[in-house]
Amino acid sequence: MKKSLIKDVVVFLILLAAAAVLCYFLPEKVPVHFNAQGEADLAVNRWFLMLAVVIPYSVYWQFFRGNKKGEK
Repeated sequence: MKKSLIKDVVVFLILLAAAAVLCYFLPEKVPVHFNAQGEADLAVNRWFLMLAVVIPYSVYWQFFRGNKKGEK
């Protein structure tokens, strides 16, 4: 149990560090929503994108965590 918790935390920290490095090189404002004409109508601060780390982490949690079906 403890070994899997440590592995989960390490994976999350690696994803967080990778996102931080990527955000560092982005421009200060990043468009995140576009209208039907393809124009950006919503731009956010680049560090706001750090919240998106939960998306790849949830993919890891669902498919790559390695739990057996009968395990709790």
